[in-house]
Amino acid sequence: MSYQIEFNMSLECVDKDELLRRINEKSASGFVIVDTVGKYDGNKYKIKGAITVPYPEVVDRRRELAEFDEIIIYCKHKDCVASKKAALGLKLLNIPNVKVYEGGIDEWTALNLPLEEE
Repeated sequence: MSYQIEFNMSLECVDKDELLRRINEKSASGFVIVDTVGKYDGNKYKIKGAITVPYPEVVDRRRELAEFDEIIIYCKHKDCVASKKAALGLKLLNIPNVKVYEGGIDEWTALNLPLEEE
């Protein structure tokens, strides 16, 4: 027997301006930024305040992430699908408060926005 299941799911995205505003707010403690890049492909940085959770581990660490009011996930760049797959995986597990920063670490770094060493 085989199944064909179709999911009609959408992901909410935040842009660099919204993410920077959230980082700079004093009450930014209700959300977490998840870096799925880590040291992949020679990457040395992450967005300021982000926690690194390698892409394959995001779903396994869902209980830890679900404690936050909101989860913002990013990966390498706009065409990278790791953050989108991780976000969809969490949503499929009934964690609704997930968003994606599509620009990724490449955009963030190119614009000289706040970073931390990985």
